[in-house]
Amino acid sequence: MPIKMSGRYEPGSDKERAHRMLKDADIEVDHVFGVDTSNPELEEITFTFDGQARTAWAEKDEIVHVLDGWDVLPPKPSGGTWRGGY
Repeated sequence: MPIKMSGRYEPGSDKERAHRMLKDADIEVDHVFGVDTSNPELEEITFTFDGQARTAWAEKDEIVHVLDGWDVLPPKPSGGTWRGGY
């Protein structure tokens, strides 16, 4: 029976893809806890780094904003696609 190590993601899962997306954007991440894809245009990724909860939003497989904490409201665009810094 295969052993699954804690902290690992299922191959090809949304969590694995989100972890890779964050790393590719040079955002430090220890573990991805959830990926909410209920809005097809804006994914919400909850993750931790160094014991701190963080939330990131991604559009088209690209991270567009990161905030400290969880349960934060997504950014609302004033016109067109919302863009923000880290």
